[in-house]
Amino acid sequence: MKIICSDQHLSTLKSLLRDYLYLDIVLVEKGYDYEGLCYYFSMDHLDELIQYLNQSHEYILCYQGERMFKILPQQIIYIEGYSKEAFIYTETMQFVTHQKLYELETILEPYHFARVNKSMIVNIYEIDSFIPDVQRRYIIALKNQQRILLTRSYVKSFMEKLRRKAL
Repeated sequence: MKIICSDQHLSTLKSLLRDYLYLDIVLVEKGYDYEGLCYYFSMDHLDELIQYLNQSHEYILCYQGERMFKILPQQIIYIEGYSKEAFIYTETMQFVTHQKLYELETILEPYHFARVNKSMIVNIYEIDSFIPDVQRRYIIALKNQQRILLTRSYVKSFMEKLRRKAL
């Protein structure tokens, strides 16, 4: 964790946030500039910051062979569902979970995931661009160079969700 704030608040914040120091996140106090992905916070609203950081402790249990893993929602690029299981894709690995896709969609909704077709949900923050396709469909280009299809039956709800999350 990297904290950008006034000198007078730094020790207080380090003490208050000691349980979260392992997170790969940049926290920036309002009034300070930072170029890059970060979370802006105000000293008057530290409870919101703590609530946000608490969410980063939630995980999904996944399997790879006989091994069980805890995967954070932020690590997931997309999920592909098949019948009674789902395949979870991170930047470097693929896992399986025995949760159904609709269950994962509900669980991951607060983490900015959205359904893109009948068998996939995607992490909105992993989207690089959209390419229009035939018949009101789109190809979604992900940051990892993967391409997935946004079917026309999900375009409207997906775009609404995308607009709600935009600044």
